[in-house]
Amino acid sequence: MNLVLWSVIIFFVVAITGSISTLRLILMVRGRRFLSVLIVFFEACAGIAVISKIIQDVSGIYSIIAYGAGAATGLFVGMLISDRISRNIMSTNIISNKKHNEIEILLRDTGFGVTSFYGNGKDGNLKILNVICSSSKLLRLKKEVYGEDPKAFMVTHRLDGISGGFYNIRPG
Repeated sequence: MNLVLWSVIIFFVVAITGSISTLRLILMVRGRRFLSVLIVFFEACAGIAVISKIIQDVSGIYSIIAYGAGAATGLFVGMLISDRISRNIMSTNIISNKKHNEIEILLRDTGFGVTSFYGNGKDGNLKILNVICSSSKLLRLKKEVYGEDPKAFMVTHRLDGISGGFYNIRPG
């Protein structure tokens, strides 16, 4: 086979295995161990086949570029897969010393579900706002909050195993 055809094959094999490795990682985190092991077996076999082909033809710069481009493409496609199959639900606590009521109203008006509760901090009583949304909404959430109070304190963490209630997970 000619060098260009092998480069195309290398590109697609590496891109596909890179994409599948993202799926494997998600399955592994979710406890699907057997399927993860099965996927990594095929990843490793394909990886060795591709690397051995590149080593046979070390002077083939096209093979090396195809490998790099395939890895980059696989990572990009893997991120798209992750966004599609992972809900990535986030919980964000917001503390604003002066504008908590305004932020609460603003967030509700823009479609975010807000739970508020009171707590005690270093400087006394404070109101804490909690918003649960998809990770794709975090940038918009931060823009809304910091637009109202640039000094607001926000902390976000990922949630797993949630059910019931109201949370805005639609993309956008």
